[in-house]
Amino acid sequence: MRFVETDKLEPGMIVGRDIVSTKNASVLRKGIQLTARYIEYLQEKGYVGVYITDSLSEEIQIQEPIEPKLFYEGMMAVSEENVDAMEKTATEIVSFITKRDEVGLDLIDLRSYDDYTYHHSVNVAVYCVVVGKKLGLSENDLRLLCQAGIAHDLGKMKIPQAILNKEGKLSDEEYACIKQHPKGSFDILSKNYGISAVVKQAVLFHHENENGTGYPLGKEGNEIPYLAKIIHVVDVYDALTSKRPYKKPYSPIAAFEYLNGGKGILFDEKVVEALISVIPAYPAGIDIMLSNGEEAIVVNQSADSLRPIIKIKSDGRNVNLYCDAEYASVYITESGTTQKDYAGKIETLNENRQAVKQLKKKVMVVDDTRMTLMVIKEALQQEYDVIALNSGIEAINYIKERGIPDLILMDIEMPITNGITAVRTIRENGYTKVPVMFMSAAKDRETILKCRELGAIDYILKPVKPVYIYERISEAFHMNRE
Repeated sequence: MRFVETDKLEPGMIVGRDIVSTKNASVLRKGIQLTARYIEYLQEKGYVGVYITDSLSEEIQIQEPIEPKLFYEGMMAVSEENVDAMEKTATEIVSFITKRDEVGLDLIDLRSYDDYTYHHSVNVAVYCVVVGKKLGLSENDLRLLCQAGIAHDLGKMKIPQAILNKEGKLSDEEYACIKQHPKGSFDILSKNYGISAVVKQAVLFHHENENGTGYPLGKEGNEIPYLAKIIHVVDVYDALTSKRPYKKPYSPIAAFEYLNGGKGILFDEKVVEALISVIPAYPAGIDIMLSNGEEAIVVNQSADSLRPIIKIKSDGRNVNLYCDAEYASVYITESGTTQKDYAGKIETLNENRQAVKQLKKKVMVVDDTRMTLMVIKEALQQEYDVIALNSGIEAINYIKERGIPDLILMDIEMPITNGITAVRTIRENGYTKVPVMFMSAAKDRETILKCRELGAIDYILKPVKPVYIYERISEAFHMNRE
């Protein structure tokens, strides 16, 4: 069985795995032969692809994380807002997973735009249990976590689909509506007195960030319940790797880079590490491109998640990238359903949208390290007009002579004039509205508080990671200003 993207499907291919929907218990059954009409339907509904069976992939066996029937029951429970049914499904999911030594999480999800919230909710519940198990949670805590995971987005049921699937920039009112969904989920659960307060709190706080910049209450660090921290990481991972009407999915590798970039700032470090350890970087059955120009399919995992066992398409040879001497210097350049270049319409953490731009916004990047400037410029230059400067003094003089950019990304630790002093000077010169994001290798509370006092909208931990910096800049331009 192998995964084929929707735009690469051809009539005659045989479906290798059921595609389910809340509107139809089975959109397409395993074993059905695809027709042009089926393919058109899948494209129209936004399915990212289909698992097929053929001679090239007959040896590839992919394990379902939970029984398909149980997954479908979970989707239906969410779609009907049946809290009792969700609680029952969560208990069954935990029982199913805890009885198995290993749970496969390498399936690419087959979901339509219509079913996104329902499918996403069950996905988050399953991932949460596997991550929680890795973190050593008790079976009782896993049940509570799973209940919270499956119910975390119930509040979105009250938000119009026109807002949830909007391709353009959200208005301030639309974004404010999105930000209320954790409270909406909490309110729905609060009507059921049998649901634990632990579950309700985890749902309410699942969009809070470690540094206090999340919503709805701006909680930080130890103020955030541990189960909410797990849901937060899993929720973001699943959102980033999903296809929506307004964006293509990230590959697992790119999503890992984003999560790693936010460790200690947005996300709990141990939770991020646990998630990355249980989800394959290159899922079995996906197409990959190698640096030597060969096309291949991932067959299985090896001792190194970044170097799986693959099958070369041209001659059918199996190669273990981890230990095959002939391929010691060969690496994977592209994989899965994403482009090699990640820039484009990408979903940000808070469900913000890329605006359609007539002119590129100007981003001033200030850092005394040449390598950091190069990394950031490479990450941003396709989407933004990047002004790269080496010192705080240069930034102050540039603004005096040429005016303010649309956003400043300022390093803190620089000689002569550090970033905090430079931004304070810029503010004192009357430029109080320009958004500022700070970068630093330090993450102590005192430094972060100094940045907040200057009205910083974000804090990036160094060394910077391209995917993370791109996403945070994107969010900075499209988030609601309060």
